Order: sequence, then structure tokens, then C-alpha cells
Amino acid sequence: MKRLLVLSVVSVSLAQPVIDPPFVDRLFPYVTYGEVWTGTPAVIKDATIPNTLVVYGSKEDPDVVALAGRIAYYLGQWTEDIGFTAEDVRQSKMPELLVSDQRLKSINYQNLIVVGVNNDIVKEVGLSFEKPTIKMVQKDGKNILIVGGANKEQIMQAGRYLADVRLNFKAGAYRTFFSFVALRGYIEKGEFDAGLRLIRSPMGLSACGKNMALAGPMVAQWGDDLKAVVRHRNNILYNELPKALEAKDKEKAVNLWKEAMLTCYQCHQGINVPQVRRFKPIESIHAKHQQIAESFGLVRVIGTEKSCIACHAGPTTIRGYK
Repeated sequence: MKRLLVLSVVSVSLAQPVIDPPFVDRLFPYVTYGEVWTGTPAVIKDATIPNTLVVYGSKEDPDVVALAGRIAYYLGQWTEDIGFTAEDVRQSKMPELLVSDQRLKSINYQNLIVVGVNNDIVKEVGLSFEKPTIKMVQKDGKNILIVGGANKEQIMQAGRYLADVRLNFKAGAYRTFFSFVALRGYIEKGEFDAGLRLIRSPMGLSACGKNMALAGPMVAQWGDDLKAVVRHRNNILYNELPKALEAKDKEKAVNLWKEAMLTCYQCHQGINVPQVRRFKPIESIHAKHQQIAESFGLVRVIGTEKSCIACHAGPTTIRGYK
């Protein structure tokens, strides 16, 4: 009985709240790319950094404040740095991520994730909630994603979903996606050991373990055709492709990589199976994969057009999402 009760609580805490407008939890501009460690020899031009502040009310319930910290933690899992420079260190001034509504008044910002309803922001926009809700509003040209509910329990439910499911999933998805593109580059360069490490790294292709675990309940409800695609993909990435890399068989590794990419297309684009992805990703975030491909020399310039045929060919010629 106790085990059943625990499972029930977990199920409720991860249930999807009201998303308004639809898919805004997936399309909010959580991250951007920017220069970090400026003033050092190791300056990075395109690190993934937070593109939002996480805000809580200065008089908010401690559990809701802790929830705001949880959301900031998962945002940190997705990003590579908070975006500081050597000058920030000299001035003892680091970029902020988790702030109170009172502290917010002295900070310039463009995007906000507001956790809870006991704060100045929710009062200013005049919102109230009847259910666990993740809602985006725009005010003074700023994007504000509000994690709300009719009571503390509902707010906690909505916030856990945003942290444990949505941001956790995105962290795994983008690490996997970008690592998958980099893997194609390592294969092309004959750097098989680097490719093998990338597959096995929890910060590389194995970051997809997050997604597979989180998607488990959803996958269980899929038809046999979709399940077969997922099994085929996993067998390629975590069984057949590592064997080809260990054997340093470039031709086989390239063909397996392309076969794995086709399985991604099947689910995301709906090729011969029901389409799983129902939205178009944010281009400004998604397009980094092209920069990764270019860094490996996989993108050729023909006339005035860039050719991505090294990856996008045959059934995966389509670039972008329908």
C-alpha cells in the first residue's frame, strides 16, 4: 500500500499543468549563446548561458522559494556557464539568476520565470489561477513565464513539472542533439576514440538517458510502430555504432550514424509513423548544430548557398521542422 501511495504522489507531481499558450513551456527563450571568460586566453564566443531570471516573492512560502531554486538548478544543467567575465570577477560582480521580486527592481532583464503568486509581478499583471498553470504574458516588451496555481500544492505541481520534466528534458535533448552532430564530425575526421567517449559521456550522447527515462510513461502508450523506431535507434547508438567506432570502420560508422538520424526524423517529422514533435523548435537555439557541423568542415559553400549534404541527404534532406 505504501508503495502504491508513493507512486501516486510521483504521478501527480509530474502531471502536466495547464500550458497557456500551448507549447510555451517548450518555446520560452530559456537560453542564448554568448561570450564568456572574456579577459582570459580561454575566451569562448558561443557558450550556452541563461537567457532568463528566475524570480520569487520576497514574502513567498519557503517551499515555493526552494522550488524556484530547483528550476534554476535545472536551467544550470542545460547551460554551460552563467556568463561571467574576468572583469566581473575583479568587480566581485557575477551575473544573477535567482532573485527576489524586490531585487528585480534594480536589474535589467528581458525574460522572467516567476515562481509562485505571492509577488509584485503577478499582482502587476493582475492574474489569478484555478489550476496548476504555466502561463506566459508579455509586459513592457518583456516575456514573463509564470508558474502559478490556486494554492501552494498546485504551484508546487506546476513548478516540479517545469523543472523535473521540461527543463530536465531540454538539458538532455540539446546535449544529445549537439553531441550527435559532433559525433558525425569525429567520424569524418577519423577520431574514433573521441567519438566513442562522446557516446558514453553523461554530458554527451548518453545525456539522452534523461530523455528516455522521462519519456518512459509516454512511450509505453505508443503503438508498436513507434516503439520499434525507438528500439532501433537505441540499438544503433548504444550498441552497433560503438562497435563500429571500436573497429575504426569509418564507412560503417557513417552509415549507422545516418540510419540513426533517419530514426530521429521518423519521430520528429512523422515519416511512416505518427509525428511525435508537435511544435517547431526555437531557431536561435536549435541552429547551433550548424556551427558545430561547420567547425568539423561538414558544411560546404556552393555559390552563395551552404550545403549540408554531409548530414542532410536522401530521406533526411529536409532541414528544419514542418
